[in-house]
This record gives sequence, structure tokens and C-alpha cells, in this order.
Amino acid sequence: MRRIFLAAALCTVTVGLSPASAQQPDPELFRLFRPAMRVLGTSPGALAANPAVQKELKMDDDQVKAVKEKVPAVGLGGGFRKKGDITPEQQERITKFMEKLGQLKDVPEDKLEGKMREVFKEEIEGPAKEVEKILKPEQFTRLKQIARQQGGPSAYLSPDNAKDLGLTDDQKKKLKDITDELQKDTMALFQGGFSAETREKMQMLNKEATEKAAGVLTDEQKTKWKELTGEPFSVPLGGGRQKRDD
Repeated sequence: MRRIFLAAALCTVTVGLSPASAQQPDPELFRLFRPAMRVLGTSPGALAANPAVQKELKMDDDQVKAVKEKVPAVGLGGGFRKKGDITPEQQERITKFMEKLGQLKDVPEDKLEGKMREVFKEEIEGPAKEVEKILKPEQFTRLKQIARQQGGPSAYLSPDNAKDLGLTDDQKKKLKDITDELQKDTMALFQGGFSAETREKMQMLNKEATEKAAGVLTDEQKTKWKELTGEPFSVPLGGGRQKRDD
């Protein structure tokens, strides 16, 4: 379970902002960025547009074409671009995304994901419905398994996953402590600027935190999680939505 969306997506937002606002990211918005990218980046619409996921699902050419043409881009879409390459459409998505994040600043932590799914309902549900129409039932089931695997240690804390695993309050607290520490360490890394080395360090931090989080689960919960997620699959960084022909 690797967090593969945060670094590239954060860079996309940073280069899309004005020079003054891009120099120092708002810590409060950064706190919201992780769960937002997990919620959006692991949605069926976002994952179905990833070529590596398409290959894993054994999607045929017609299905790939249908996703490209009929499924709206989720969240920021398009992945990391240099500032000069950001299109007006992507700039509009960045602006809309940041406005919606701003609506979540005062939401209590225990209600954040639910409210986030409400605020980004259009971005999540619309593409997901289109993807379900395109895929076969078994393909869509596998897609949901892959989605559960993403998000690092915070994946366990999503409402559906926490319920399915039967997490106790004590386990939730331990998992939250692990994710909070990861967020703090990631924020500290990003303050020094983004580079290939920074990305590698972020991935290492996430790997270590994910291993700690897995240790919080009981053997029974680990077995249940394996059933919910299926065979491990890593969504590669930078393998997002293909460009539309228009």
C-alpha cells in the first residue's frame, strides 16, 4: 500500500499557484491535502485511467478508449507538469480543488473524510459510475481491491475499511498517531523543496509507517485485509490519465 499521489499532485498545485503563494504551502491546506489526494486518487475514476491499472484489469482496447473518452478527469488530473506546460483546463481544476480544500479547514478530524467525500462528491461519484458501466463485474471488483491498497497507513482508517476490519478505538488511536507522524515528517521534507531525492525519502517514510500500521492489526484483521485487497499491486508514480485526443 503505497502513497503514490501526494508528491506529484502537490507539485502540480505548487507550480500552478502564484509565485508568492507557491513558496510556502499553507500548513493547514497541506494537512488536508493528504486525505484529499487519497480520497480522489484512489477513486475508481482515477485508477481506471492509469495504464498500469488498465493492464492489471486486462481491459481491452474498447474499454481503454471508453475510459479515455467518457470518464471525466478526477481531481487535479494530468499529473505533474512544468509551470509553463499547465493548460488553462488544468489551472481551472487546480483553482477549483484549492477552493474546495478551503471549505474543509474547520472540519473536525473525526468528520473530515465524510465531509471531504461530500465536498468532492461530484468528482468521485460521476467518474465511478461511468467506470462501472465500462468494466465487467470482476474487473470492477479487482479495481476496488486495488483502491483499498492505496493510501499508506491511513487506508485502514477510512470509514468503510475501519468498519470492515472491526478496528477498536485503541487501534484507531495508534493508527492515527502513525499517520500524524508521517504527515509531520513529510511536511518537514517538503519545506526543503521537491526533488527526486525528496520523493525517495517520502516513499521510504511511507513504507516504514505502513509497516508500523500493519503491526497494529490482529492476525484475524490481517487475514481480513488480505481478502479485501486481493493480490498486492503497486500503482506506479506518474502513470496517470492518458491525454485526450482533443
